[in-house]
Amino acid sequence: MTIAGGAAAAERPAPQRLLVVGGLIRTETGWSRAMVVDGGVIGYLGDERTARRRAGPRAAVLDLKGATVLPGLVDSHVHPLFAGLTEMNCRLPVNGTSPQIREAIRQCVAKAPKGEWIRGGNWVAASFAAGEQGRAFLDAIVPDNPVALDDEALHSLWVNSRALQLAGIDRNTPNPPGGIIERDAAGEPTGLLRESATRLITKVVPPDSLERRKAAIKWAADHMLSQGITAFTVASIRDPDIEPFAQLTREGLVKQRIRGCIVWETQDGDQKATGERLIAARAQYETDRFKPDCVKIFMDGVPTESHTGAMLAPYADHTDDDRRPPKGLLLPNLAELNPAVARFDRMGLSVKFHAAGDAAVRAAIDAIAFARNANGQTGPMHVVAHSTFVDPADTDRLGPLNGVWEFSPYIWYPTPIASVDILKAVGPERMHRWIPIADILRTGALAVAGSDWPVVPSVDPWLALETLVTRQRPGGSPEALGAGQAIDRENALRLLTINGARAMRLDRAVGTLSVGRKADFIVTRENPLSSPVHDVHKTRVWLTFINGENVFRHPESAAVISSGDRAR
Repeated sequence: MTIAGGAAAAERPAPQRLLVVGGLIRTETGWSRAMVVDGGVIGYLGDERTARRRAGPRAAVLDLKGATVLPGLVDSHVHPLFAGLTEMNCRLPVNGTSPQIREAIRQCVAKAPKGEWIRGGNWVAASFAAGEQGRAFLDAIVPDNPVALDDEALHSLWVNSRALQLAGIDRNTPNPPGGIIERDAAGEPTGLLRESATRLITKVVPPDSLERRKAAIKWAADHMLSQGITAFTVASIRDPDIEPFAQLTREGLVKQRIRGCIVWETQDGDQKATGERLIAARAQYETDRFKPDCVKIFMDGVPTESHTGAMLAPYADHTDDDRRPPKGLLLPNLAELNPAVARFDRMGLSVKFHAAGDAAVRAAIDAIAFARNANGQTGPMHVVAHSTFVDPADTDRLGPLNGVWEFSPYIWYPTPIASVDILKAVGPERMHRWIPIADILRTGALAVAGSDWPVVPSVDPWLALETLVTRQRPGGSPEALGAGQAIDRENALRLLTINGARAMRLDRAVGTLSVGRKADFIVTRENPLSSPVHDVHKTRVWLTFINGENVFRHPESAAVISSGDRAR
């Protein structure tokens, strides 16, 4: 058997029968030595002798030579379009200093025609001295091109004077509902816009072409295959970004199983109307691999220096003369939110709530409870996403509502968003329960993990697996964040496999390796369940299979994994 990677692998049909031997295979109940895949479905797991007999002499053979087989991984919260566009746009250095960021922007300007928008970013507020970041910083580098740079959380924009002018934003422009235009002491816009205020800029930026959006998604999906991610949830889909997902999966160019969450809002009439239209038309975009059966609702922003995450208690660094909201922003109109969630529940749509602060988490759980009281307990599972801070009084509430806790454990590395920005904003006491996964698992509720890439610069799931266990930086570190919330490797892997599949309504088909399930599996160089814990982040994926089809092969894997045309 020839196993190809990249585009060639995506075009090749799955082998009719495949025998996998020579390594350890993680099953639903333990470890096996051999596996037979027939027509993209797992037909046998057990000992090698029986497997060879069942596979027959015509089966293709994959000799692992000591490698490990695991179920395909599930990323429960990712933004592949944004990730691909970030790769194409003006990229700022991760953890870059102010001079490094200035130089990176200068290089982007040198490549751009005069007057063309410069997009990109992933800046971190901690990179700048107090008062340094603003439109004047950008104006000195880019006087003629409008500039719009996203922050690391994709909840704020940093723009220059030319961008403000094109958007018609000045001292007289009011803050939109659910948004903040930051202003200096004289009342002039500083060039920093938060939450819904960012749309005052983005609505005047020329949209990316369909082909550019397809190229961005394809690049991101291929990169996720190289990390062993065989299923994922697109956490936010707006018009016109739903069409490229439909086209790419229909054409077979993107292989993963994908759920799409259509953005719906109460605070933005245009976005609400667009969301309603896409929800009504969702069947037009559905394919065998893409299901837009999810609604995304933003409950708040992020608990960083922006103070837009909705908290039950005031931010630790809030002062009397602070222009930022003392407890953040709870974005939706709650009187309108709860009936809408009940309506989506009746329609069979899962609702994914962006909820970072503990006040937002509580309001999301309240909305789910309202839907359950209105419709009964048998509706779809709804997801409270991020759950960065959860009040102890709410820990036990979501499980009985058949809800899903979603966490973002990738945020340890390599940006200082947690260890600097969030810590400074909320204070050290609340950081003891930052991302309280252990507390949630003790309740028996379903928990999943999502990268939120490109909010974090890497979609690598092995970073998450290690740091879920250590609560330290990858490779180990003296400091730990919320050390009391550490979990073991088995539970961490479940978050990234069967739990994620269950939240996507895929657990009857994938999520574990067992007879009768689809052959979505990966081959790794190391065994992340037994390798030294501080080396887990070094795990390398050799091969990725979906429905028994090899869709990724690492260039170095040929040296340690062999394949042949028939069983020996």
